[in-house]
Amino acid sequence: MSLIKEKFKSLASNKEKALITYSVAGDPDINSSEKIIEEFIENGADIIEIGVPFSDPMAEGPVIQLGHERALLNKISLEDILLMSCRIKKKYKNTPLVLMGYMNNFMSLGDDLFSKLKINGIDGLIIVDLPYEESSMFLKKLNRENVDLIRLISPTTTQERINKIISTSSGYLYYISLKGVTGSNISISSDLDERIKNIKGKSELPIVVGFGIKDSDTANKMASISDGVVVGSKLVEEISKLDGSDETRLKDNLKSIIKDLKSSIK
Repeated sequence: MSLIKEKFKSLASNKEKALITYSVAGDPDINSSEKIIEEFIENGADIIEIGVPFSDPMAEGPVIQLGHERALLNKISLEDILLMSCRIKKKYKNTPLVLMGYMNNFMSLGDDLFSKLKINGIDGLIIVDLPYEESSMFLKKLNRENVDLIRLISPTTTQERINKIISTSSGYLYYISLKGVTGSNISISSDLDERIKNIKGKSELPIVVGFGIKDSDTANKMASISDGVVVGSKLVEEISKLDGSDETRLKDNLKSIIKDLKSSIK
């Protein structure tokens, strides 16, 4: 059983929903990234999504795009991110770590990718632009290392494609709550509720909702129809305020945000 599956099983047994945080590795620098992720875990995050910086993050809104730009200025490599992840996993063995990026990010390691992910404590992979034709191969190679392949489903995804995505996914399904990019505003609707119920009826995988979750109110609403929520833009926006002199304030603010989000989805 993968660590991600174990985490959702444990949460369900306690009637809890998953709080999944997202931040960009290397934003504002690799050492700060590590400390920030540790803050997330210490204050209630259940699963950590780590963004791999990319020059053209097409699915991201302006806040996260700027996070990618700041990280790229530091020339952060995938190897750097794996080493950081390894250090984090040694401290927090029971917290799943998921890398989220684009094909070009991961192809830099070639066939070594799959074994290096597991060796460095990575439990799941989200590849935003993974072609369907390659998803079966990725799933097999990742699952061989006990690493999950997490797939995205959007409001415009057809039923036929949803069925294909379910068959080539593991860990959890990531439902994009709106048409657009990260950081946009969302609201719960009967259509969103029905879409998620429909997917749940076809898969035993947990479903989490992301994009546009900015506060405890939206987190609570989205958690009420899913197995968890992903929060990214709100956190990356807060991280952007770090100027080297107010690390304590940033730490306190992130602590407050995470605790508030976690308490709202129980």
